[in-house]
Amino acid sequence: MSLYTMKKKCQCIIESLPEVPLLDAMGFRKGQCIAIKTKQPFGGPVVVSIGNRSFALARELAEQIIVKEDA
Repeated sequence: MSLYTMKKKCQCIIESLPEVPLLDAMGFRKGQCIAIKTKQPFGGPVVVSIGNRSFALARELAEQIIVKEDA
């Protein structure tokens, strides 16, 4: 399931992501636990947190990040 399709306030684990240097610099890695804080309406960005840092990701990028819900 893509990061963009996950529900708000959901914890998930990254299964795969595109090779984008910016994602690597922000700490996005396979196996990393992330939390979805908010999703902006009308195809807007998704705000996620990794640890104590928050990031806004464009819909196009969030759709390329494959995650699974953390049980």
